[in-house]
Formats: sequence, C-alpha cells, structure tokens
Amino acid sequence: MTDGEGGSQPSSDSEGSPRSGPTHAASSATLSGATGKFFAAELAKLLQDRSAATRHDSSSGSSWNPWEQVELGVAVVYDRPFSAFFNFLYDVLHLSSGRDKFCALIQGYAKFASAALCRPDSERYWMYRAIEDNFSDGRKIFRLFKEFREVYKVRRGLNRLIEGVSEGGCVSIPAVCGFLDTCGHICSFCYYLFDNLLWAASVGLVRSKEVPKWQVKMWQGFRRNGPIISRLGGVAKVKRHKNLASIWRLFFGFIANSLLLIRALENCAARNGGKLQGLDDARLFHTLELIGMAANFRILWSKLGYTRLSHEKLGLLAMLAAAEGIWINWRKVTRKKCGSKDFATDVERRKLLSSGHLRRLKSE
Repeated sequence: MTDGEGGSQPSSDSEGSPRSGPTHAASSATLSGATGKFFAAELAKLLQDRSAATRHDSSSGSSWNPWEQVELGVAVVYDRPFSAFFNFLYDVLHLSSGRDKFCALIQGYAKFASAALCRPDSERYWMYRAIEDNFSDGRKIFRLFKEFREVYKVRRGLNRLIEGVSEGGCVSIPAVCGFLDTCGHICSFCYYLFDNLLWAASVGLVRSKEVPKWQVKMWQGFRRNGPIISRLGGVAKVKRHKNLASIWRLFFGFIANSLLLIRALENCAARNGGKLQGLDDARLFHTLELIGMAANFRILWSKLGYTRLSHEKLGLLAMLAAAEGIWINWRKVTRKKCGSKDFATDVERRKLLSSGHLRRLKSE
C-alpha cells in the first residue's frame, strides 16, 4: 500500500513471498499517480537495455557450442587466408568458357616453356609438347555444338541493330555495333562449324584422307576424302577456312569494341570526371578486350602464313589472350552474382542481430 505523501511501503504479498531477484523486487515496487507510472516505465526500459547488453556480451565472447567452435576454426584457418584465392578459381571455372580459357593458359605456357625453358629434344621438351598437344585436343569438347548457339546470337544481333536504328539512326554507335555483332556471330557460326567438322574427320565420322588414330591398323594406304571434305578442298582447306572465319570475327569485334570504348570514354568523362570506377569500369573492360583480340589476331596471322612467329612468341601471345579471357569470364560471373559467396558464422550472425536490437532500443 502507499501513503499519501508519496512514500512506498512493502505490500503484504511481497512480505509473504520470497524474493527471487532484482527483477521481482523492482516489479513489486509501485508509485502512485503519473510520477509512479513514469518511474515504472523507465525502470522496465533500463532492465531491457541491461539484458540486451548482457546477451550481446555473451555472444561476442567465445561460444560454448562445439559446432560453433568448429565453424570459427574453419573461418580462421580457411576463410581469412585462402577463401579469396579459391573463390576466384571457382568463379573462373564456373562457366565452360572460363574452363576453356584456363586450359588455353596452360596450353600457351606449355608452348612457351618448350621453346624457352628447356633444351630441344630433351625429355622436358617433349613433356611440354605432349601437354600442349593434349590440351589442344581436350579443348575441342568446349567448342562442340557451339554453332547452334551462334544462330541465336545472330538473331540477337539483328534485334540490337533494329533497336539502335530506332533510337539513334543508322549511323549511331548502337546501330553500327548491332550490325558488327551480327556479322561477327555469322563468322563465329562458320568457325565452329568448320572446327566441329575437323573433329568429326579426326575420329572417322566424316571420311578424310588422313587416317584416324584408332583406325591405323585397318588401312594400308589408298584412303581418299569423302564427299564433304572433297567438296571443301581437303582438310588443309577446311583449317584455312576456319582460321579465316576466326580472323574476320576478330575484325568485326575489334571495330565494335573500339566504338564502345569511345562511347565509354565520353560517358565516364561526363559522369564522374574520368575517375576509374574499379575493376568493373567499362573503359578497362573494352581496353582489355582489344588487347586480347590483338593477341589472337597476331596468332591467326601467323597460322595463315602471312608472317612467321617463333614458338616462344606464340606461347606468350596465347597466354596473354587466355589471361584476358579469364578476366572477362570472371567479370561476367561476378556481375551476374552466380558464383561464389562469403559465409557468415553463427557468432557473426548473432552479433548482427544483437547490434540491430540494441539500435532499435536506443531509437525508441
């Protein structure tokens, strides 16, 4: 009961029951009038703040749960020193095109090492040549049936051409890039078609004068080209047609990326004063694309016989083009957010929840 002067006396219930803690003692004390209600609300809020701070302190310390201790150990041993490296490899190898470029990097290094890092006709020399030849054959599986994808990309290029004409006219950069994109994918269709035809001839699906590896014992000469290879002029002609289609594809892509680089320079200069916008900067992307295309163009120019390059220089150019392709695929995966992700432990999640709870209490 309360007296008239605002003093408080313990009630009969509080005298007869044992006190279990400070919470019960605080809740049993009452004040009369508006002042009593105000002090009761402030006392309850203070107790809530103390309990939330206690939970926060317990969660920030070491956990007594053994599974959480194991998770924290994994975070210390793997996440901090190694996760960035393995996440990058996971993102690079996420797409088949990324795996192809990674194999191309190893193939280019083997080509370079066979000419620069070992003696001719030595054991290590033939080891590197075997690696180069094996990766060259293995990469063909990544190009199998890709001509069917190019049919859709030709249709997509036509759509970009029509949209560019409707937005900026026939001589605008989007319209010209749409036209070049269409021409480039038509050349890509021919390239993959000839490449798959050569693969079919190498395994015997299409008859050619060259005896397949697994049919050597069946033939003692007198093997001739079939109707398809004969109509195309033989295997050597098919290889030349494939390289020509690839070099024309690079030609169209080089012009398109040059135009897009010009537009990116204008947009970035007007928007952010020309400052670099990180690894996702459009100017950096198109510049690296042009460097990779120039390296591939120089390799194809040598394969067509117009100029000669040493095995060492061909390997360096192949590694440069493959590194650029790896970066392009990594950028594609990170932009689409379909690759690796960072993992938060239970302790870190509890810290975030408790800090958010404390912020809500302070705002109230």
